[in-house]
Amino acid sequence: MEVLLQDYLISLFSQYTYPFVFLMIFILSIIPILTPPTWIVVVSAYSLNDQLDLFLLSAIGATAAVIGRLILLQVSTIGRKAINEHRKNSLEKLRKYLEKTRYGYLLGTLLFALTPLPSNMLFISYGLMNAKSIGIIAGFWIGRFVAYMLMISLSKYFVDYFKEILNSDIQSIFIIDIIGIIMTLFMLLIDWNILFSERKLVFIKPRKFSL
Repeated sequence: MEVLLQDYLISLFSQYTYPFVFLMIFILSIIPILTPPTWIVVVSAYSLNDQLDLFLLSAIGATAAVIGRLILLQVSTIGRKAINEHRKNSLEKLRKYLEKTRYGYLLGTLLFALTPLPSNMLFISYGLMNAKSIGIIAGFWIGRFVAYMLMISLSKYFVDYFKEILNSDIQSIFIIDIIGIIMTLFMLLIDWNILFSERKLVFIKPRKFSL
């Protein structure tokens, strides 16, 4: 029964590849934690049908990733209610700094999108900062597009290595997400007001019942 279901899903995936790629990456991009990297979806799609257009496949994947992450960003703004005023002011300083820095959001998001680090925590951080910039959208789309193109191209030459990654267990996903969570907490704990004004790294201590 499981084999038949698997074959049926593969058949559907092969027949409606582009819509399925969009839907799967969109869903994975909304989920905040414990999700496999989205490049696995485009690599899997191409492995099933190497006649697919690489540019179109990567563009669809990047678009789905951006839309999903923007929804995650918006939902994450709810978390600001759990942050005390001191920390909000600190994050406000960071947000204003990035807004004043030319291409700050664009370059930061682009570089992050090109790395294997989990971008879910980046957008959760943006949500807590209440960040709003076209640079976030442009940087992430370009980064994801390039990353998808690169991973698809590499998968042609390192087939066995990519099969091993595709079959990896939940432990590796968990470890990567933990790294992302630690990075987010580190960003929240820094007193950005002092860092920018006095060039000193000072941490804001969590208060009872709030960050």
